[in-house]
Order: sequence, then structure tokens, then C-alpha cells
Amino acid sequence: MNSDYYKKHEPIFNSWYIKSLLGEGSFGKVFEIQRQDFGVTYKAALKAITIPQNQSEIKSVMADGMDEASATAYFRQLVEDIVSEFVLMSKLKGNSNIVSYEDHLVVEHTEGIGWDILIRMELLTPLIDHIHKEKLSRKDVIKLGIDLCKALELCQKYNIVHRDIKPENIFISDNGDYKLGDFGIARTLEKTTGALSKKGTYVYMAPEIYRDEEYGSNVDIYSLGIVMYRLLNENRTPFLPAHPAPITHKDREAAIKKRISGAVLPGPANADGRLAEIVLKACAYHPKDRYFAPMEMREELEAILYNKEEAKIIYPKGDDTPIKSIDYVETGKDDLVIQKADKTDLLIGSKIQEPEKAEGLVNHGTVNKTESVFGAHETSLHDGTVSVFDQKTHSIFETPVQQERAEQKAKTSPKKMNKIGIVIGAMVVIAVVFGGLFISKIYENEKESKY
Repeated sequence: MNSDYYKKHEPIFNSWYIKSLLGEGSFGKVFEIQRQDFGVTYKAALKAITIPQNQSEIKSVMADGMDEASATAYFRQLVEDIVSEFVLMSKLKGNSNIVSYEDHLVVEHTEGIGWDILIRMELLTPLIDHIHKEKLSRKDVIKLGIDLCKALELCQKYNIVHRDIKPENIFISDNGDYKLGDFGIARTLEKTTGALSKKGTYVYMAPEIYRDEEYGSNVDIYSLGIVMYRLLNENRTPFLPAHPAPITHKDREAAIKKRISGAVLPGPANADGRLAEIVLKACAYHPKDRYFAPMEMREELEAILYNKEEAKIIYPKGDDTPIKSIDYVETGKDDLVIQKADKTDLLIGSKIQEPEKAEGLVNHGTVNKTESVFGAHETSLHDGTVSVFDQKTHSIFETPVQQERAEQKAKTSPKKMNKIGIVIGAMVVIAVVFGGLFISKIYENEKESKY
């Protein structure tokens, strides 16, 4: 169906109009829709699905021996299955890390076999578009992992397995919250007596789903781990040729086969230490070696979110732009003074060295901000040939607890100490005066007693 096809339903939901095509996949299209109310423009996203998608699908079903009535019943059941997913989407509505479902409409075709399913949702920026505009730091990838773990915690509450976590189904709000979307193929574990069909994307699919084995909810943790691995590995999933080498279709097939076979994953190019350990644990081949629940993974990611080393920008290989300067911010003084220590050769290979402290520069365990601008060659996330990181980032390296301690320390200023000294001095003077008067009185009394 072309983009104009769905305009025949306008005004959709009585007041919404299609403005532009945002994207399309194998199962439908996504539009931006708008409505006017007292001079205010409201925006939302519309997902449009047509069942069956074309006449070829009808012919394929009827070739199995069905007549028109049987084919109609077959596709009607498919529509009912999709509509049943809206009950699930309603349960998840209101969570800040899940794309919000607002409304839906099912329109049966007046001629032939077919239905149009229209779903209104909140308007968000797809992750793929976001990283091409804003790019990601290593800390941003950690934040993405934390937010999606929160989404999976809610899914776990309702026994939901998403089974299709991939960059195309991840979005970001204007407030910087990462959200999980497209629950169209999600199923509850109560409905699963065994393995379901391979509806997930092979690139991010857990091995047990690929092998048609029984699986649990941590298949979603595995897929999230592969997404994070790719973002931390210069836009390459495990076992693909290293950037900037070109990638062929055979390379992709070989990489998937090697991963599914249980080969040990190397660490991502732009992650080390605890971050690498967390990602690799999420991507463990055996389910028992992964995080059992998303809360476990979230807590470990939160523990490193404020680490200084995790706030570094991921620096793509082959990018000639050096780090120009590091800003050190001193707190605990009446006036903040920002001093710069110029460094133009901090990059060694794909790693970023810690900056040396400028001569005479004092940094009393205070809040430290980094401001760096990086440029990177950029293409589609799908072709997987280049890195996708480049951003002007402000990072605060100390945890909220450390910041609070620093603020409390800063409050004990020299002025306050001076006031305390004056009060103590005054008390001493008063004590001396009263002591002198007391001794003088005793002396006078003794003198009078003699006479």
C-alpha cells in the first residue's frame, strides 16, 4: 500500500490527519499525524497495517485448498490475534520506558478480503535517527540499557516476552528517556507451551529461539545485550569484520552462525572493565549464565553510571578529530572558576587516555565536567559499516552521594569559621572580665576584715 492509501480514512479517530511518512517495515507503515484544537497543534504517531498485505497472500492461502469463505475466516482470525495485543499494550500504558499506546481502529474492506488496522501512539524519535543526529557516548549506552531493563521489568510483571528487541524497536523521547516499542509479536508465557516460530530478528535472536528450544524471559536480556554490544562496537555485531572493513552478506551469515554455535564473544571495541563484563554476561550463550532478571542487569549498570571512565565519548577508529581540551570545574569556592588543560594527543588507537592535570591546577575531589566535540563519518545503521558516535557531551562523574558530601564540605567556608572564632573570643573576654571582678571583690573583703 502506498502512503496515500490510508488518507481515505481521514479524519482518523474523528480529528487526526496524516502529515508525513516516518518509516515502513515488512508489516506496515508509520506516519506522523496531527490535529488542531483551539489553535494548538497536537502530534502523534500512526501505525497502519493491512491484512492481508496483498493479493498474493490470498492466492497463497487459497492454494492450500481453501475457498473464499475459509480464506476470509483465516485472515479474520489473524486480525483478531493482532487486536488482542491491544489489551496487552493497554496494560503497559503509562510506563516512561515503553511506547505509549493511545487508541486503535479496525476497518474492514467493503470489497474483497481485507482489513486496515490503525494504531495511534505517542510520537517519538527512533533510535536509528537519534544516533545519526546526536550520537552516543558510552554513558548514553549505559542509560539505554538501564531504561530498557526497566521496560523489561514491567514485561516480566505481566509474563510478557517481547522477542524482537532491536534498534528499530527502540525510541527516545524529548526528555531523553529510551523506550521499547512494537509489542505486535509479543506473547505471554502462559500462551507458550513450547517454542514459537522464529519471529525475532536473527541478528539479535537468542540461540535457544533460533534452535526452536524452550526459552524464558531472559531471551530479551540477550537481545538487549547484543544491541548494546553493537552500539559499543562501532556499529558491528559480534564476529563481523572490524571497522572500517566492508561487510558482505556472507560475512553477516557467518557471524550469525558463529554466534549461534556458541563461540565466545570478544569484548566490544569501545567497552572494557565492568561495562564489558555486564554486556558479555547479558549475551551469554547459555541462559543460566545470563542475568536471570532485568532488575539484576539494571542494578549493575546503575552502579557504573557515574564512573568517570564510563562518561568518555566513544571515539571511532579512523576519525582524525583530536580531543581539544578538558575542563576542570572547582567547587567549594564562592565563585566557580573553569580552567582548561589543553591536550591534543589523548587518543591512542581507539582508546582515550586520562588527561594529565595542568600545572598548578587544584582539583579537590570536586565535580568534574568534560566538554568535547567529536565528528564521525555517518551512514545508515543497517549497513553496519561505520561507527555511529559523535556528540557534545557534558558528564558529571561523581555520584549524587559524593556531590552532596562535596556541597556540605563547601558550606564550611572561611567566613563561617571567622564568625565562630569571633564568638569564642568574645566568650573568653567576658569570662576574664567576670573572673577579674570576682577576684577583686574577694580582695576587698579580706582587706576590710583586717581592719
